[in-house]
Amino acid sequence: MKGIELLNNPFLNKGTAFTNEERKQLGLEGLLPVNVRTLEQQAEQCYEQFKAKQTDFEKRLFLMAIFNRNRTLFYKLTSEHLVEFMPIIYDPVIAQSIEQYNENFSRPQDAVFLSV
Repeated sequence: MKGIELLNNPFLNKGTAFTNEERKQLGLEGLLPVNVRTLEQQAEQCYEQFKAKQTDFEKRLFLMAIFNRNRTLFYKLTSEHLVEFMPIIYDPVIAQSIEQYNENFSRPQDAVFLSV
């Protein structure tokens, strides 16, 4: 797996943590920002972006976008901020997310969709 296909796989995508050598080998040159960042640096940057969100719902959408792009980064962030994130990624904010699912749908998350 290479290029865009690799970047679209949330289980394999490392975002800007791909080294320059990996970028050459995997056809990622020009598809990512030039600077290589460690997982820790990515997590710091994402947490700052998370804190800038105004509402818990915006924070949830932000975190779920990371979940859909880069599972390693999502779980790194969640493990570092578990107490802070739990009410956002689960109850009570998940209820609002479910109510507005059609309006905010971006990518299926390996789920079954039932019409009730």
